[in-house]
Amino acid sequence: MNNNNLRKEKEREFYMQHMDTFKSIGLADPFFTIKTAFFKKGKFGKQCQFFEWELKKGEDIYIEFYENVYDSTGKNTDIVPGIEDRPLFKLKYNPFYHEEYDVTETVDADGKVDRKYLVSLGEMVAVLPSGQEISYALFEKRKEEAKLEVPQLQQSLSIFPDFEEEFIKRNKAEKLPGSDFDIDKSVNESCILANISLKDFAAIMLVKPVSDKEWLNELIKQTKSEI
Repeated sequence: MNNNNLRKEKEREFYMQHMDTFKSIGLADPFFTIKTAFFKKGKFGKQCQFFEWELKKGEDIYIEFYENVYDSTGKNTDIVPGIEDRPLFKLKYNPFYHEEYDVTETVDADGKVDRKYLVSLGEMVAVLPSGQEISYALFEKRKEEAKLEVPQLQQSLSIFPDFEEEFIKRNKAEKLPGSDFDIDKSVNESCILANISLKDFAAIMLVKPVSDKEWLNELIKQTKSEI
């Protein structure tokens, strides 16, 4: 399959991915295409390239980003989604595109001028499955928060069992260096994870000695010093 046929086939597949979203919006025949996003020297954030005929149609353009797959010889063998959860984006029609977007021109053998315009992804909006639109900046923010939220929680919660494993194995009558309390007595006061207070939980999550329990604060200090 040549590259043109591959692209047409994949464009149809990608379009079907967003059929429910287009129904939510109420669009029976949207102007949909697939594009690659890339960084360009001297430009902030990712960019996307549009042909002049696309921008001249006078319609909003709906886009899903893709990446090319190449074999060992450098041949383009496949087109795959560029973003894992396959979001849909929209570039709103801009009648001043020829003034506001950077343009590159090439001239073919017949003297025909081909113009391509560079558009920042920041100019676009993300279209949610419900049809709601959010700015590209908000889309990026939510994506970063989704990446960090679960791993941070899991990593923070894992600190508590480590404390118990490391310190309770010690002689239960041992006092922590520089402290005046008995770790056995203090830990036994509240060593059940299900019974920790919100303040204790905050101390664990933030890895800061702000708990009302001296033994927990000491464990946090000791752990921080060993990181």
